[in-house]
Order: sequence, then structure tokens, then C-alpha cells
Amino acid sequence: MNRVTQNLLLLLLGGALLKISVFSADFGNYVKPGFRPLLIAAGTVLSLLPVASVALDFRRSKGVARQTELLRARAIEEAHLARLVGREPVTPSPDPSHGHEHAEGHRVASLLMLPTAVIFLVAPPALGSFAVQQAEQTSHAPPPTLVEARPTVLKPGRVNVLSMIEFADLAWDDPSGSLRGKTVRLTGFVVPSGHGGAWHLTRMRIACCAADALTMQVVVKGVPAPETDSWVRVTGTWIPRKTSGTGTYSLPEMSASRVERIAPPDEPYE
Repeated sequence: MNRVTQNLLLLLLGGALLKISVFSADFGNYVKPGFRPLLIAAGTVLSLLPVASVALDFRRSKGVARQTELLRARAIEEAHLARLVGREPVTPSPDPSHGHEHAEGHRVASLLMLPTAVIFLVAPPALGSFAVQQAEQTSHAPPPTLVEARPTVLKPGRVNVLSMIEFADLAWDDPSGSLRGKTVRLTGFVVPSGHGGAWHLTRMRIACCAADALTMQVVVKGVPAPETDSWVRVTGTWIPRKTSGTGTYSLPEMSASRVERIAPPDEPYE
């Protein structure tokens, strides 16, 4: 792979990182918001490397030009000497493998540039219903108990805005039953459940990036399912789970009184 191709690849990669982290919020489809400064720094470095490489190549080209002039002078001198002594001038033989390697480099470069260009031009969306349905749904582990996730007070007579992990945590393990009778509001995207008129309000939770995403779901009852993958804000009340005595985790349920269609958030993951 020649230097021009390498520089183009670096420029495309750097531009793609800057595009999703500086000029849009698309980076949130892949990593947590705290990684934004690192993406900007990496994109800047990758974008500056080709500039530095071009400057270095320009300096080298001057040296190559001087060397070429010296070789030309030596060739003229050799031709003159060969005529004087009556022999053929000695010229270096070209490397037969050079052209083949050059062609191979271009083919490899074209394969590498294609996915890079696609990422630059078309940013993949955040994980949605397809990723959820591909995950294992036969058994569910209970959500982690997070002290910071549990609100101090759920007030009656008002709408309590909760994250999906807060709702799941309280629904699964809250001896005081603070969710009972309280109006809550959750935000997520729609995934069909395939059971009666219920559907799943879903949010993905990540620790670092989309590769380690965990599915957080709530079964919504009482209203028709909106369009799959649409983002909605659901207001309703918790349906207390039936005690099975087995300790098997079941998805928390809520009875919805209102469903609002919203635009996809800049930060799709919790």
C-alpha cells in the first residue's frame, strides 16, 4: 500500500470520528457520552497525520530529485566511459516484483477504503428491536441493584420520571412497595412482545460501548403497540408482579394511560 492510499485511509478515519463526535451526536449510538473527548482527540490526530506525512514526503521529494540528478550524471559519465573503451554501458536492472507489489497494494487499499467510506457517509443507527430480538429471551437475570438508581421518594398525585433501571430495580426488589399506586413515566423504544395486546418498552444499557449492551424491558399493557422501533414516552402505573416462589425473574409490567411519540434521543443508551 503506497503512502497516498495510507494517507487517504487515515483522513477518512479521522474525518469519520470527527463527523460523529463534533458535527453530530451520532457517537452516542456506539459509546457512552463520556468518550466524546477521546473520540475528538483521536479524530484530530488521525486527520493531522496525513498532513504531516505529506509535508515529510515533500521534503523527501527534494532529496529524491537531487539523487535523481546525481544518478543521471553518473549514467552520462558511464555512457561516455563505455564508448571510450568500446563496451556496453552498465545500467541497473529494474526490480521485476515492484510492479506486482504496487498493483497488489492498490487492490488491498480499495478493499480497506470501502468500509471506511461507508462509515463516513452512513452512520449506523443505535441498537434497536432487531438486536433485542436476536438476544436470548428465554431467561432473564434480575437487574443489578444500584443504590444511585433508586429515587429517595416517589410522590403520589404527580408523575414520577424514572429510568428503566430504576423502574426495574424497584419492581423487582423493593420491600416497601413504593411503586404501588404511583404514576410513573418511562422512555424507550417499541419492541413487539408477541403475547396478546402487550408490547415491550425497551432501553439498552451499556457500560462502555454498544458491544456490551444489556436489554432493559418493561411490558406495557392497556394501549395498542406503536410502530416498532419508534421512541415513545409512556405514562402509567406499575402492575405488581405475581409471586411465583421460584425466584425466577420476570419482566416488570405497567398499565399505560398515555403514550407519546418522541424523537430518538441524542443519548439512546442508559
